[in-house]
This record gives sequence, structure tokens and C-alpha cells, in this order.
Amino acid sequence: MKTEKRSKPVIRYKKEVNTYLNNLIDILFENNYFSFVESALVYITEMKEFVEKYIDVLPKFDAPHYFSQYQVGMKYIVYKSNHVTTWYIFFLQEENRYLICYITNNHFEGQFIR
Repeated sequence: MKTEKRSKPVIRYKKEVNTYLNNLIDILFENNYFSFVESALVYITEMKEFVEKYIDVLPKFDAPHYFSQYQVGMKYIVYKSNHVTTWYIFFLQEENRYLICYITNNHFEGQFIR
């Protein structure tokens, strides 16, 4: 039996999402979530790597109405970075192309998920 190799998804981030993630590195360091800026950078890099590796195979959920203020028609995936924080990555999808439109976590807007 022949196994088909899946094609790598094409992932792009809205400018606002890139800005948020870049600012988040400083916020995590300045608020003492990480002792080194480099550690905060690794944390964000690991999140992005997770998205790029698994977005096409993970279960996708329809974004609750609350999130339509950021973009209408989004879906989201879940990334659990540790035992305390769960990230929600919202996106638009067209075939194997994904546009990351918004990212939040259970500490900020988690009450609006499910």
C-alpha cells in the first residue's frame, strides 16, 4: 500500500498578528514570565512551529461569534503551551492555504471559547 505524502500548508500571518507576537516577546520578559528575552523568543517560535507543522491535521473549530470582531468566518485550533496556558489560533482557510488572523489565550479571552 502506497502512502501519500501530504503537501506542506502555506501559512501567512496578518500584519497585526506578527506585531502582536513580536510585542509579546517583550511583554513576557518584562512581566517576568521568562528570565531572558531569548527564552520568550523560543516560546513564541515554538508556537509558530506548532502551527506550521500541525494546522492542517488538527481538529478545527468554528470561531465563536465574539471573535467576528477580528475577522468574520474564522476557524481556530488549540495550542497548549504548558499546564497553565492554552493558546487559540484563529485563521481563514482556503484549501491548503491559511491566513492567521488573530491569536489569544485562556487568560485573556478564554471565557469566549466553547
